[in-house]
Amino acid sequence: MTIHAVDVLVIDDEPVVRDAVRLVLGHEGFVVEAAADAAAGLAHPALAECRMLLCDLMLPGAGGFEVLRRVRLLRPDVPVVMITGYATDANAERAMLEGATAFLAKPFDDVELLNLVRQVLARTDAHGEDVTP
Repeated sequence: MTIHAVDVLVIDDEPVVRDAVRLVLGHEGFVVEAAADAAAGLAHPALAECRMLLCDLMLPGAGGFEVLRRVRLLRPDVPVVMITGYATDANAERAMLEGATAFLAKPFDDVELLNLVRQVLARTDAHGEDVTP
């Protein structure tokens, strides 16, 4: 079993989304790191240790699907939740086919975010891969 210092890495170009995720999850005891674009997220030290990734679909530079593809190569074990204001059936289906764990439409509320993160991490914990701090 591995104990991770970072629970969630969020990659989103909207400061309000990054701040909201940090606030909501941090208030519940989760450690959250953030990046503003694909390049920063893929280079972030937390990517190597985080328990899950929240990634916006529409990012400057490489988009969310490219991040998802690269993360699947680097960390095939880490759950990736795609978040987007462009929630279409086609985007959701593509995300799941490319290896996303879940798809969350913006705007999402605090309870919806918290419940999804807890569910995803509980599934990871059930496999014995991580330990909740």
